[in-house]
Amino acid sequence: MPLLSIELSDAGIMAAAKDPPGLLQVDGADVESPGFALPEKARLLVGRAAERQAHLHPLEYNNGFWDQLSTEPLKQPNAHARNHAEMAYAHLAQIWEKIRKHGDEVIMAVPSFFGLEQLGLIVGIAEELSIPLRGMVALPVAAASKPCPDGVLLHLDIHLHRSEVTFLEQGEKLTQKSAAVSGGGLHHLYSRWVRAIGEEFVRTTRFDPLHLASSEQELYDRMPVLIADLQRSSSVMFEMVSGTERYRINVSRDLLRKKAQGVFGEMGRMIGEMRRRNGKPGQPVILQVSHRIGPLPGLKEMLAAMDGARVMELEPGSAALGALRLWHESSGQEAKGGVTLMKSRPWPWRETPPPQPPSSVEAVSYRSAVPTHALYRGLAYPLSSRPLVIGSGGPREGVDIRIYGQLAGVSRRHCSLELRGDEVLLTDHSTYGTFVDEEEVSGTALLKLGQFIRLGTPGETLQIIGCVERDGT
Repeated sequence: MPLLSIELSDAGIMAAAKDPPGLLQVDGADVESPGFALPEKARLLVGRAAERQAHLHPLEYNNGFWDQLSTEPLKQPNAHARNHAEMAYAHLAQIWEKIRKHGDEVIMAVPSFFGLEQLGLIVGIAEELSIPLRGMVALPVAAASKPCPDGVLLHLDIHLHRSEVTFLEQGEKLTQKSAAVSGGGLHHLYSRWVRAIGEEFVRTTRFDPLHLASSEQELYDRMPVLIADLQRSSSVMFEMVSGTERYRINVSRDLLRKKAQGVFGEMGRMIGEMRRRNGKPGQPVILQVSHRIGPLPGLKEMLAAMDGARVMELEPGSAALGALRLWHESSGQEAKGGVTLMKSRPWPWRETPPPQPPSSVEAVSYRSAVPTHALYRGLAYPLSSRPLVIGSGGPREGVDIRIYGQLAGVSRRHCSLELRGDEVLLTDHSTYGTFVDEEEVSGTALLKLGQFIRLGTPGETLQIIGCVERDGT
């Protein structure tokens, strides 16, 4: 069976399979399982189910067991767990039961702040659960997107209780050299944002959603959707129902940004310090940003204000997916009698010329040809009256041209191409848009020979070409 990987972040543990490559459901239908635990009479509730009841039982839930992983006795032990390690055991057991059918070997991408004691406990938990753990990879190393030879490469991430900035040294190998950690995580941000929204409700409507545990829980539950909405709009109408009454307020991106200034300001300070220590004057800084931190209101504005900063948004589960590729590239890494921890990976440091079309694909002049193929990374894909689906997904999503590389803003089924005589019909199915010759497509567009299609930002590019042999590949 294929190799599996687990991306270990208490903000949402993720898993991926190698064949076919893609993220797995780890918590019901969700691909992320947050590090929450809530003791009940008969069992210890963990993951998403515990998160959705946490603020109904504010004195009983625990979301620090991964962050403070140890065998020290809990201050308030319960019948199901005496320490944080036993809570982590219960959480990982639930995830393993969900994904074990997909593979029989596991590697883990682990955060930079885990020390030897925490890593040893994870190995022990895996042994107790009979998880065939073959190795561990530093999460920032596994998630890294592509070489950036002209700049200082940093990885930005956020967990429930910590924010991280990690310096990745580029050479023949990409090596995790140093990491700076602050105490401002998602739990802190969500708490500040929920309080701010509650205060706005009181000020505007006199309804206090924090007065009842059920409405407070609702605010926390709806926070991810609100954050997603505020990526597309500067403000959204937020409605809550209490009894027979409906209450509405306007929640702005600026409100959440102001409440996050402390966390983002500290992250900016850490980036500046990393840059001074590891870069040269005037050298740009490349910020590879995880999907956990990238959408947070105010972060991109803070990063954009930095002189010489370039932001590269990483796809969800980039460390889980990257760990699979890395382990394949570094086969034979297993340590006898132990588990390997990899803090570096092979890295094509020298820039290589862009791939050229295969010799069997002979482009001809616009005057003597009609569109026949879509060219992507040197491979030509035949066009026909059957829609050719393009995206970051795989065969299970019906994708014909799989996009890889710069995946920020690329949907799993992003767009499709269909030959219509001497033109090509492009249909956009994406969340963030498709661009033809840098003009955004509105629904559909007819393309001519030679036009370029961009998916995502900075994006991946395809071109409509004509070949001498229509059935060439």
